[in-house]
Parts: sequence; structure tokens; C-alpha cells
Amino acid sequence: MTRFLLGILVVLALSTGTISFLAIPAAASPGYMYDCDLQGTDQAHGWITPKMAFVVEKQGEVKVVDGVVLHFNKAPLAAKVLRNDGKRMILKWVVTNAKADSGRTFNNFRYRASISKSSGKVEVTAIPAHFDTGVRATGVCKKRTK
Repeated sequence: MTRFLLGILVVLALSTGTISFLAIPAAASPGYMYDCDLQGTDQAHGWITPKMAFVVEKQGEVKVVDGVVLHFNKAPLAAKVLRNDGKRMILKWVVTNAKADSGRTFNNFRYRASISKSSGKVEVTAIPAHFDTGVRATGVCKKRTK
């Protein structure tokens, strides 16, 4: 499994339509990864990408990687684990200083993902700070251990 996570994590960056490569160091990811494919991202206006990964480290910490995170943060971003039991993993993270194509800046774009461990179904929401609603996409995650 370590070799898998030591390899190259491929993330489809929606904003460029190209594939970005990100090397994951050995010490950072000895756990497993959820490799997620999302639908409905065209209605998310680029704030949720069709490909997303959650790297769950051995000590329980989780990092999220997708096109938005790589574009604004330039590296995987730590997610806060809200729930992680036998049925579900719920995570949240914040992308700071995000700027839309229109030029509008969002200081904090709040994300939440809920992954069903039995079916792999995932729901991702993204809401800009000080907004009541945001965008949403659903899909399926595959747990990868090697």
C-alpha cells in the first residue's frame, strides 16, 4: 500500500482541463485513499471538480486533493474530521482567498464531504462564507489501499 501512496496521485484539474501530478511523500500517507468521481459538477461553476481524493493517514488525519485545492492552495489541504465511524466519514475544509473568473474574491469557501463507507456514495457541498447556500455534487468513491 505504501508504494501505491508513494506513487503519483493523479488529479483532474477542472480549471485547466489537464492532468496535474502530485507526489505524496512516504511519511505523509501510510493509510488509504478515497478516489472519488463526482457528477453534477458543471452546475457547481468550477467550485467542485469531477475528480477528488481524500488521503486518510495512519494517524487519522485526512488531506483533500482536487483541482480547486491545487489551484488556490498549491498542495493538499488538511480536512477536519467531523465523523469517522463504521458507517460514514464526514469531513470539512476551507479554501481561503479563492478568486472567481469574474474577479470576485471569496475569503473562505467552506467545503463539506460525506462518504458512505458501505456504498462509497459521496456528497460534496461548497458554500462561500457569508452565503446561505452554495453548490453541491454527488458521486462515488473507491477506497484504495494499494
